[in-house]
Amino acid sequence: MRRFAPPSGFSLLLAGGVLALATGFLPQTLGGQDRTLVDRIAAVVGDSAISVSQIEERIFQLQAQGVQIPREPEAMASLREDLLDQMVGEQLIIQAALKDTLIVVDELEVEEAVAQEIQQRTADFEGETAFRQALAQQGWTLTSYREFLRGQFRQQQLYQQFMAKKARDLRSIMVEESEVREFFEEQRDALGQRPPTVVFAQVIVVPTPSDSTRAEARAEAERIRDMAVEGEDFAELARRFSQDPGSRDSGGDLGWFRRGEMTQAFEDAAFNLAVNQISAPVETPFGYHIIKVNRRRSGEVRASHILISVEPTPDDVERAARDAEEVKRRMEVGESPGPLRERFGDLESPDTLRVPFDRLRELPPGFAEPLLQSEPGQIIGPIRYVAREQPRFGILEVVDVLEGGPYTLEDEDLRARIRGAIQEQKMVDKIMDELRSKTYVQIRM
Repeated sequence: MRRFAPPSGFSLLLAGGVLALATGFLPQTLGGQDRTLVDRIAAVVGDSAISVSQIEERIFQLQAQGVQIPREPEAMASLREDLLDQMVGEQLIIQAALKDTLIVVDELEVEEAVAQEIQQRTADFEGETAFRQALAQQGWTLTSYREFLRGQFRQQQLYQQFMAKKARDLRSIMVEESEVREFFEEQRDALGQRPPTVVFAQVIVVPTPSDSTRAEARAEAERIRDMAVEGEDFAELARRFSQDPGSRDSGGDLGWFRRGEMTQAFEDAAFNLAVNQISAPVETPFGYHIIKVNRRRSGEVRASHILISVEPTPDDVERAARDAEEVKRRMEVGESPGPLRERFGDLESPDTLRVPFDRLRELPPGFAEPLLQSEPGQIIGPIRYVAREQPRFGILEVVDVLEGGPYTLEDEDLRARIRGAIQEQKMVDKIMDELRSKTYVQIRM
């Protein structure tokens, strides 16, 4: 039996069921299939059955994503077997998630996702009439397609929450050096060539607002917080006052998040609030936040916030520019970037980066050109750029420039990725073995 694919496969499947519309493919209904296929059961998993037609639907979805489907009978049979094994694994996990009382589907989130997908597909077809016609050609109505999407997004939530709980144990999974080497040898040909790569340390200097500017922003945040505590609608206050463009129009809603996804101060406040409790102003590098927790579930909260940002003045920017020049001067005479970052730098930014040359354009403007021509030990900067609508200054020290060539296990980044892949597969194998031992599974295809 082939092993169930890692968790990312299921997310791709769910996307495929939706993305299929944009390219002319739709999941087939019973009316669009040969009933001899529909009535054939490929596998029984617990109290659910997987039909041959569902496997064919998945093949349609892969085609819609641009995947080349083999024509040879043996290769096609192997693909169907792989897909069935994946579907059995998915069904095992979903059934286990349904039995876990701590895993709860957020129906509001499901409805929002369905609405967004319908809106996007309507736009893809340049209007609802054309969209309905495309649905009808595959035996769907808009109502039945909405219900199909609801089922897909509910299953996606169940799957992701279940795997997220299990992933907490990932670090405890041991990986032997022999396993890393075996994996590397098996995948050596598929790895291709390592692109030229530059490794550099950085100190990012961010202008900090003056004490008087911060005091004014905090006073405004306290005023708005008092309005919320006295009973004014939090979402409406967010729409009126919040300076976070990403959440303002949705009433400050940030969705579900776990620890490690927000800044430390924000997380500490949010995870210590009771449902519907409103925090005092919380200061982060973004400004002052008023936080309201809307819902809680295992290891996650869903919260809204109102952000009052604290903008640096031109004098603050000029002071930061002088600090950046000071950092460069000290690095040029041999001071280590680490202590300088602690004193002058933005601690939210990574201290060291390892970037292939072909991805340098993804860095802030002004970084790529000097790094492409850099040598080990070179000090670059200050480079002035804008991020989060604020000027910043980057001072870089080139640690190493690695030539392109075949990957080797001397590459620590590659070793870490291989180790992570093995840990993930071991975790999936362990989960599948446990679930199969507790659930009736019969393959009929």
